[in-house]
Amino acid sequence: MTDYIQLLKSCNLKATPQRISVLKALDGQTHPTIDELFEQIRLEHPAISLATVYKNLNTLKDEGLVVEINTPTGKMRYDVFYMPHIHVVCANCGNIEDMPCDIAFDKYQKDIEEKVGRSIKRIEVLATVDSCSCC
Repeated sequence: MTDYIQLLKSCNLKATPQRISVLKALDGQTHPTIDELFEQIRLEHPAISLATVYKNLNTLKDEGLVVEINTPTGKMRYDVFYMPHIHVVCANCGNIEDMPCDIAFDKYQKDIEEKVGRSIKRIEVLATVDSCSCC
């Protein structure tokens, strides 16, 4: 089981029950939409509002713990971002797969930072395919 409290502290965030619930729900699902995430959290916390989920999701995104994935349907999906990986999105059905990668993101990031003269917070890679095994 992931230590959500330690993960939040590593980003200097308070480990609130709402943030822990968002991380836990994201960790338990595969790239949910905001509606799917909200419904999952409501199973454990029936009184939580959609606004609270949005607020905490945005805070986690701002700190780099969660990434937003744009899909061909236009519905954003979300993922916990423990380590760099590629999101492979099917343009036909919208399925998303996490693909581990052996690209040296740290070296690549340093190269880009040198070229642009600024610090990069995080590199996100999205690959789109025409179809997948789920189609």
